[in-house]
Amino acid sequence: MTRGQYALLAGLLGLLPMLLPLSVDGSLSSLPATATWFGSTTAKTQFSFTAVVLGIAVGQLVYGPLSDRFGRKPVILAGVALYAVTSAVCAQAGSIETLIGLRFLQGLFACSGVIVARAMIRDRFDREAGARLFALMMGIHGIMPTIAPGVSGWLVQSAGWHAVYYSMAGFGAATFVIMLLGLRESNDAPQLDALRPGRLLATYASILRDGTFRSYATCACFMYGALMAYFAGAPVGLIQYLGLEPAVFGIAMALPMAAYVISQISVARYAPRLGMNRMLAIGVSLASAAGMGMLGLVLADIVNLYTLIGPVTVVLISLSFITPSTTAGAMSPFAHSAGAASSLLGFIQFGAGAAATAIVGSLNDGTPLPMTVVICGSVLCSLIAWATLVRRLHAPRT
Repeated sequence: MTRGQYALLAGLLGLLPMLLPLSVDGSLSSLPATATWFGSTTAKTQFSFTAVVLGIAVGQLVYGPLSDRFGRKPVILAGVALYAVTSAVCAQAGSIETLIGLRFLQGLFACSGVIVARAMIRDRFDREAGARLFALMMGIHGIMPTIAPGVSGWLVQSAGWHAVYYSMAGFGAATFVIMLLGLRESNDAPQLDALRPGRLLATYASILRDGTFRSYATCACFMYGALMAYFAGAPVGLIQYLGLEPAVFGIAMALPMAAYVISQISVARYAPRLGMNRMLAIGVSLASAAGMGMLGLVLADIVNLYTLIGPVTVVLISLSFITPSTTAGAMSPFAHSAGAASSLLGFIQFGAGAAATAIVGSLNDGTPLPMTVVICGSVLCSLIAWATLVRRLHAPRT
């Protein structure tokens, strides 16, 4: 593969994971306006966010086997095309209940790209070269969560909440055309039995029985719960409670994501020196301190943009330490079933995220308190999981 072909592949694969933050981060600014349009409550509208995260969780389990059976490119094209269509239909939803159902489908189709992109990297590259390409792909992907909140906030103010979903449809349609013309199939030997239920269930069951996987996955899932609780509660805390305009809200949301991207780059540089276990310890400690500090400020009625965004920024920075460590740790026992382990880990993480958003929506009282409580509870549970489960894996045996 020439340098030009490598750069083209990295660019193509970097587009695919963007569908996830576009669907998640890009929809946050529109939540209050959507509630007003349908004459619904913000609390009920928050369940549309829960639905998209739940769809992403379910999709983690299906696209790997589908692409093993039918090929990578057909599954990507089908997923992206259905994503574009569903996004356009979201803009025409006649009720909040219909929007919630469509958002589940949107999340389900959105995660087709990132799952199959990982499989394509495994098809064509060895471990070291694949790791470099994956890092480059995720670096390109990092552009979207940084700009999506600001762009969607501007769209809500200038053209209404419908424009957000039409922009998602447009991005999906453009991605479909680019993949159709530029992407080549990488699965040269489709597996005819890849979708056999017995095989899938046996593989997932064997992974769940592994104590190392369970320990790291538990630690990771609570952190994803904290992240998604922030996404679900931020529109209430910043727009509804503090009165930020959607465009200003988008800028405020972009700042922690920019800090996260910068932190990812820095952590990647120093990761070999720190070691996986030390990185995880630093991450859960930072997150717990930030979560408790945030809750203390809210309970003391010291609530402003800085007391909400500041601790959240620290939590996101902690994720740059936690996510690589928990992912590598959970998948380390499964050299021959890394794809299945990755899918199951993603399902657990996003499933926990969906549960956290549902709790935030159920407790919604028009203040940042429910979001803060769930964030603090989640990061403390992650700290407990590290202390009681992960550390035990590395304790000296007597």
